[in-house]
Amino acid sequence: MKELVLQKVAENRGMMLQLVSDMVKIESVSGNEAKLAAFLMDYCTRLGFECEIDRHGNFFAYVKGKRPGKRLIFNSHLDTVELGTGWDSDPLSGLIEEDKIWGRGSTDCKGAIGAQITAAYAVLQAGADFAGEICLMYPVEEEVQNVSRKGTYKALCDGFTGDMAVNGEDTDLHVCLACEGMLEVMITTHGVGAHGATPYEGKNAIKMMCRVIDELDKIVPGVNKWTGSGSINPGVITGGARSSVVPDTCSLRVSRFTVPGENSALFCSQIEEIFKKLKAEDPSFDATLELTYDSNPSIVDEDADIVKAIAQAHADLGLDCPFYGTPQHDDADFLTNVAHIPTVLYGPGTGLLAHMPNEYIKISELDEASRVYAMTILEALK
Repeated sequence: MKELVLQKVAENRGMMLQLVSDMVKIESVSGNEAKLAAFLMDYCTRLGFECEIDRHGNFFAYVKGKRPGKRLIFNSHLDTVELGTGWDSDPLSGLIEEDKIWGRGSTDCKGAIGAQITAAYAVLQAGADFAGEICLMYPVEEEVQNVSRKGTYKALCDGFTGDMAVNGEDTDLHVCLACEGMLEVMITTHGVGAHGATPYEGKNAIKMMCRVIDELDKIVPGVNKWTGSGSINPGVITGGARSSVVPDTCSLRVSRFTVPGENSALFCSQIEEIFKKLKAEDPSFDATLELTYDSNPSIVDEDADIVKAIAQAHADLGLDCPFYGTPQHDDADFLTNVAHIPTVLYGPGTGLLAHMPNEYIKISELDEASRVYAMTILEALK
């Protein structure tokens, strides 16, 4: 059966490349995914999948096995970031050229969608006798920095669930057992305004913030064997009205990428300790803290069924399967932490091209991903 499924994957290669190209041609910036969802609804229905679009705009397609069993979820996302500037060609061209398909969303993450659909269709065409259900889950608004708007989170809160999942983010075809979380805090220092000619009459909030930044640099982020080190980045600072006035407030947005074992409570407590230290040194020091975005890292055990299945899929194809982690945050967070679904991250494309001009995906990576996805289905649902 494995040979027949791989044969079907190969026969449908041209279909897969055209599918990815056609999806890239459909602009689907976050909040405007309806056209792409409708396209996939029509496309996958014609393939023989059971399809639906939920109340949030998320697209789902199902391929049911001949026997009861587990639900295997393939998760990617419909939306892209803005088209942006700096492109050498049309960002919606979907141009197929040599070993590349060009355009916004090709690597993040429409290539994975194309490879996953092709794998599921090959299993269906081959008449494979598998147990359970394949579920293709393509949500809206993955790219937004607001957990409550994210399509995967909304679907899980509505009760959607499964037994195991493969998240198709662009991992350079690395099997990743963990992803980092991301959180953001807003720190505001409160000073006293005064004329710049008599600064001693006031209290400079920008100078206060400089002291906070010095202390932030002393925090050592955690380390995980899969993701490596986390990071802390002061990214946006605002304060003051003009150079001749002592600023009475200064605000700083800081992002922290967290590894498994870290969370927002830890970071906020570390910042509060900084405030206490600086207040002890200078009683006039005054600062407040607000958590403005909070997401978490994900991790799956090496002995989980989905990990064993994707590792065996690589073995079936004669491919090595070392394990990795990824520093980027994605919907594996919600699958593992909200719904407790063991989730592996594995997809074609590279995060180095995501969100960048001249984005493309390598066709050779689509080929490999579609084969690995197909073999994973047969192993996970056998």
